[in-house]
Amino acid sequence: MLPPYPRHLLLVAFPAWGNPSQLARLEIAAQFSSGHEALERIRIVSVFQSDAIQVRELVPLLARFYPALYQTVFRGDPITCATTGANFGALPPPSAIIMDFFASAQLHQTRAISGAAIPVFAFASCGAAALIRLFAPESLGGLGDFGARTDAEALRIGKSSAEIGDQIFKYTDGSVIHVAGIPPMYDYEFFPQDLPWNVPMAPIVRAGYDMFMQSDGIFVGTCTAYENEALTALNRWVTLTLHNPLYAVGPLLPPAYGSAGASSSEASHDLEIQTFLDAALAQHGQNSTLLVSFGTLFWPTVPQYLDELVDVLTEKKFPFILCHASPFATISPALRDKINAPGVGMITCWSPQQYILSHPATGWFMTHCGHGSVSEALSTGVPLICWPFEGDQPAAAANLSQTLDAAFHLLEVRTGKGLRPLLGGQVPQGTRAAVGAEFRRIADACRGAEGERKRANARKVALGFLQAWEEGGTARAAVRAFLVE
Repeated sequence: MLPPYPRHLLLVAFPAWGNPSQLARLEIAAQFSSGHEALERIRIVSVFQSDAIQVRELVPLLARFYPALYQTVFRGDPITCATTGANFGALPPPSAIIMDFFASAQLHQTRAISGAAIPVFAFASCGAAALIRLFAPESLGGLGDFGARTDAEALRIGKSSAEIGDQIFKYTDGSVIHVAGIPPMYDYEFFPQDLPWNVPMAPIVRAGYDMFMQSDGIFVGTCTAYENEALTALNRWVTLTLHNPLYAVGPLLPPAYGSAGASSSEASHDLEIQTFLDAALAQHGQNSTLLVSFGTLFWPTVPQYLDELVDVLTEKKFPFILCHASPFATISPALRDKINAPGVGMITCWSPQQYILSHPATGWFMTHCGHGSVSEALSTGVPLICWPFEGDQPAAAANLSQTLDAAFHLLEVRTGKGLRPLLGGQVPQGTRAAVGAEFRRIADACRGAEGERKRANARKVALGFLQAWEEGGTARAAVRAFLVE
């Protein structure tokens, strides 16, 4: 139970999404006008200083330095930022703490210092259907206590949980999974792609489950306009079974983002991108251009499929921007030359995504279906073309393409387990020719009645997103409930 209107909230980020302090500064700057009085009450403090950029290097540093910093905060002593050297005066101990749901280690470090005196809330940065699949009981279509199953099997066969964790996480037997809000799927449909890396997922899933079980409540960045049935089911599980509150505070975007006349949250954008989009608008009209981006991490493992995509878009004179921010991205000189030659497309290693999606030339977004990308697109009424990989993305793609009918779902690009027959009856061929045929069909559909229907549905979701933060809206009500309960 929080005291009325808490005076001090501590938010603990996790270095899975890049440099947390740098991202925090950018996000906070987007929320307020320059000189806004609220900026005086927000402190951004780095726990440690490091040149490391890899998550596997940053996570141990967070675990090493967080306890001392939290001890200082809990005592109410002055604090110094490890990267900027900025000194901040003393504050009372926090009234509540909100942590990224990957930060299980920090939750336990916090409890070791302050016990149950200060409530800790987990923040989940994905949709409700995906959270049900990853962490809810098997009766709801979830994995249940995946860690306990792994430990039991490790004990039975005489191996360590670390050795077999990913084996158990990715084990599939063709069972049909029923998750509220999305169509039934075979269990292997949650793994539609081979990944370009070999990073163990089991510890991440265990940490998320631990946060759900050990925290005092859950924040989710979603809302009923995006997934009403799944959010209702998630709320029922969290409140009735875990006996904790659930606060649906999505979408988390800059104020008025996606509304008519709203400016992008990005203070500046690349002149080349602006010039390209303005030219596309003049030559091809509104909603003519496709943004292709797989976020900062994911990337297709079959280069020929991207070659085929570029061939089709060039053939169809379909303007596009291809962003390759992932460290696993491979762009051959031939592909780069192919994109630059005809003037239909452009390639960039960085894109101001919110600016691009808000531009009137942009009409479609081909994406891995990360929750942030999905929220940004739908908030501008831009429909999507889904190319999911793993984690929360397959559930998001199913919701977008079937439940909301605001997206196309690419099936022929699947690899590995993704090539098995789908419950809906489709059987991916796994060939470049089939991929090209699917790209051509969807490119034509984007420009026809089917594409307009999906655009209209995306705009309905955009309206629901705006209403969530209006007076009386669900997100605003959830924040107020958190502050007063």
